[in-house]
Amino acid sequence: MSFKTRTSLIRVTPRGIACACAAAACAALSGGCMGSGVIRADIQHDRARAFEAWQAERAAVDEPVPFERLTLADAVKTSLLYNKALQSAVLEKEVACGQVVSALAAVTPTVSAGSALSDGTDDGKHVLDLTARQPLFRAGGTTAALRAARLQSYLATEGVNRQVQATIGQAMADYYDMLLAQKLHEVNEAAVASAEAQLAEANKKFGNGVASKYDVLRAEVEVSNFRAAAIKQKNNLVMARTRLLRTMGAAPDAAVTPADALTHVPTEASLETALRTAYLYRPELRQAEARIRMQRETLAALRSRYFPAIDLTASRKATHSRDDDWTRSWLVGIETRWTLLDGFDREGDRIVERARLTQREIDLRNAEEGVLLDVQQAILALANADELLDSQARNLERAKEGSRLAQVGYTEGINTEVEVVDARSALTQAQGLYYQALYDHNMARLALKRATGTLGTDELDAE
Repeated sequence: MSFKTRTSLIRVTPRGIACACAAAACAALSGGCMGSGVIRADIQHDRARAFEAWQAERAAVDEPVPFERLTLADAVKTSLLYNKALQSAVLEKEVACGQVVSALAAVTPTVSAGSALSDGTDDGKHVLDLTARQPLFRAGGTTAALRAARLQSYLATEGVNRQVQATIGQAMADYYDMLLAQKLHEVNEAAVASAEAQLAEANKKFGNGVASKYDVLRAEVEVSNFRAAAIKQKNNLVMARTRLLRTMGAAPDAAVTPADALTHVPTEASLETALRTAYLYRPELRQAEARIRMQRETLAALRSRYFPAIDLTASRKATHSRDDDWTRSWLVGIETRWTLLDGFDREGDRIVERARLTQREIDLRNAEEGVLLDVQQAILALANADELLDSQARNLERAKEGSRLAQVGYTEGINTEVEVVDARSALTQAQGLYYQALYDHNMARLALKRATGTLGTDELDAE
């Protein structure tokens, strides 16, 4: 219901009109002359206040504090609760709900009230009116608008589902990144410890006269090299942990340690089965289908403009003049409005909406082709990762045995310092490649779930 009041006073002087126009012009000019410097300073002030608010939130410990021993499941659950991008996507459902409510205005009655007051030298009049209007016929345009609003609500739901899967995928990827960085850091720390032990052995032999100064220097260089690599991997671990905490919506400096490990889970996947699953569950495909249906409803609503619009109206009016009492009247009727000629406006809109429908259909086919490519790449990546992991597992065993033999030979005086260093470097590299292959296997499995649209808590529990 809306209430409108219109008041018109006849006794207005030209000087008053001129003053009012001048005041309005000055107000418009003063408001439009705000320079970019003023805007920049205002925004800078707001950003400073935002930083102060961030500091206050950190002091209040408003962010989630994750478990010190963080599992993959806990990381995902925390992300679903506190991830900022997901929280923003969920609010789109409220926007869509409001659009559905607004669409109901086309089928529900409207009631408006008005008042008009006039005064003059000869007569004065005051009129009050109340009008109700109920739409009766829109040639299908009303129902099309309601269906389009419900489709918009479905689009928002699928958008949330898409963001949920994106959040889960990002949390899992960040967790795997942290696991890989931790393993590589442990490998390099073990290499530093081994190199330091080798340096101590070289100094001992140099003191006994059975090793050269070159052997000692080579051992010292090896310790420095492995220590530099360990520092680099430590930084990578800190960055990976920070990215995970940001995805979780937690404090970036929270102390967390992964409780799970990189494991190999044999996974069989066929292209036809995976593609069928993707066609059923990928949110992008569902959204593309919904957009096509929305566009068809838009065309249906547009066709209704070629037909008359019929409303049931009822009005009640009360009039009071200076010399008479109130007089009242009422009127009930059927109102018909039919646009016969609009300068080809409807035809132009129809051409536009038909072209957009064709665009939506092309977008769906393009999305289906993209899904097919995603599934193919995920299956190939999984097969390659499994093959590489098997190869690196055998190579790691050989590197361990080679390092052991080189160390025994060096102790017995058979192998040289250079051979021991080379064997240790080969072992460190083999360990890094093995954990990298494990990481690639887990990321390939994650990519397959992303490609098929099956990322969710059920799949996570199966981990």
